[in-house]
Formats: sequence, C-alpha cells, structure tokens
Amino acid sequence: MLEILLQRFDETNIQFIDGDRGVNYPSKSELSSVGECVFLNTSNVTKTGFQFDSVDFISSEKDQILRKGKAARNDVIMTTRGTVGNVAFFSEGVPYDDIRINSGMIIVRPDTSEYLPYFLYLFFRSDLFKKQCLTNGSGSAQPQLPIGALRNISLPKIGINTQQEIIDTIVIIDKKRIL
Repeated sequence: MLEILLQRFDETNIQFIDGDRGVNYPSKSELSSVGECVFLNTSNVTKTGFQFDSVDFISSEKDQILRKGKAARNDVIMTTRGTVGNVAFFSEGVPYDDIRINSGMIIVRPDTSEYLPYFLYLFFRSDLFKKQCLTNGSGSAQPQLPIGALRNISLPKIGINTQQEIIDTIVIIDKKRIL
C-alpha cells in the first residue's frame, strides 16, 4: 500500500497573501462595471473556479495605491470568509490581467520548486482539504478560515514529478468529462 506523507502548510514555503484592508480599501462607490483592474467579490470565486458573469472593477489609480492583494498568473485564489474554501486558479486562460482580491479572500502562492500551483489548486478542491477546513475554521454566523488556521492544515508531501503526473492525469480525466 502506498504511504503518503503529510506536512502542514507552516512547514512549507507557500505564501498566503491577504488583501488590503486599510484606509485605501475600495468603497462600493469606487467600484464600477468597467475598468482596468478586477476587484473580486466572493461570487467570482466558486466551487468550480472563476465566474465572471458580474465583475466589479477599480480604477488604475486605486489599484496603484493598494498595498496588498494583487494576484499574479498561476496564483490560487481562495475564499476565507462566508463561503469558505471556494477556489479558483489564475491561469493564462483568465481574460483579465489585473486582479485584486477583496478582504474575504487570500492568494496562495507556492515556491514552485516545492509545489506546483495547479497541484495546490487540485488539493484545495479535495475532500481531504475540505474536511480539514471544517475542523480548523471558526465562526458560526459567518464561517471563517483565518490564515493562522490554514497554516495548520496538512497537505501531501510529494515530489514535483509526481505532482505533475497527478495534474496530467486529472487534466485527461477532465477533458473526457467534457467530451
């Protein structure tokens, strides 16, 4: 039987990046239906990835003054408040270049010598992760998964080549489901 080793997120070089919550945080009046930079809300990050039916934007000036929460390609975006654990992958296929997260989300950015971003995305969609969210999260009226609690969650400790094999297999299975 194959034995899989686990390690906690706090034993890795994976970064958890909060959104900006300071005085420059956009107010509702600063959001518009057109603009340069997408300002994600929780309806944009679903159980199955990004949903861009309704998109809010902030101006490029507002984008420039925010200190944190700017996503980069290959980042994983996760909701951490309200609907906890919805996750999306900021791939090359996403039609927007500039994306910022709101205060109910985090950006997960791995050291790619340790974890492949898409592997983490798949892990965050797994039952193993979801079960750990239930035991590590907090709040009953509005569920939350603070970064401190997220660091205590365990993930498989496997090599990059094995991660890539898992990704390749899942991609093949997903393509067959579509056909």
